[in-house]
Amino acid sequence: MWKIIKVILILFIIAEFSLNFNKKIKNQREYKKTHCMVDDYIFLCSNISGYFLREDHQLWKLSTNSFGERITTRTISKENQEEIWFIGDSISFGYLVNDENSIPYLLDQSLSIPVRNLGIDSLGTKGILQRLKKGLEDHPETQIQTLIWVYNTSDFYDDIKELQIQSHTLKSNLFTIHFYLSRHSNIYNSLLYLRNQYRQKKVPEAENITPEIANYTHITFENIKKLIKFIKENQRIKRFLVVIYPGMNIKTKKADLDSKLTQLVYEFFKNHSVEVIDIRKFFIEENYYFIFDGHPSEKGYQLIMSHLIDHLKQK
Repeated sequence: MWKIIKVILILFIIAEFSLNFNKKIKNQREYKKTHCMVDDYIFLCSNISGYFLREDHQLWKLSTNSFGERITTRTISKENQEEIWFIGDSISFGYLVNDENSIPYLLDQSLSIPVRNLGIDSLGTKGILQRLKKGLEDHPETQIQTLIWVYNTSDFYDDIKELQIQSHTLKSNLFTIHFYLSRHSNIYNSLLYLRNQYRQKKVPEAENITPEIANYTHITFENIKKLIKFIKENQRIKRFLVVIYPGMNIKTKKADLDSKLTQLVYEFFKNHSVEVIDIRKFFIEENYYFIFDGHPSEKGYQLIMSHLIDHLKQK
């Protein structure tokens, strides 16, 4: 029995070591290490600086400051009395592009007021609220001139995942185990990679958005209401602005301008007296996405930033 256990252990160690030479698996594990668990939410770790591999074999750089915020020019180590803040998930965060190509970084270089990035990839609406609260605690003297949320409909999936994990003790414990295994085990990450490849080929996530999801009974709308209420009641936040952009259509690889869900979200914010900038129509002329992933490319982030800055200067 012990001999079998020893053999299994040796094979496990060999497999772990061998997978270190697989760039995709190693990259996946190293990227997971840039994230830390804070009260059941996955936030960015502090003082991170590293390069990560995209599907097109290009490297992109991610750097964070001591508060676990992705850096912009004037928020690396400095506190400011008045700032513009970004909240949200991967689009606000700037997933797959270098620090200097994220929307907050681009805006920080274009305005006289410092811009701070609180965006985190794959964060649901409740997580976004918790990250905002943490930001307010981390910077108690800062006044937020404008709070910007580049809205991403992936929250409709992330919110369900968060609800399932946080409402069930066993699932919460399993998620914690999953999180730490993904940070340290090559074998575990290789299994995750194979699972994700299978899911993408079988049923792409973007095609799972059905008319049943697109209605006001979804948990996401309840979470958005709570976020809006918190923002409106917080005297340090002077202005709240939501940017509506079109996600990529998985079939055409172009802007999904006919998305019922995006339209429903747009109407929801308007009905709740939230200032909205709708930039969907500007995505028509060219392809502004990484076609292998669906997130905006450098050109897409630049487009969002340029229309956002025009809007801010007009008001």
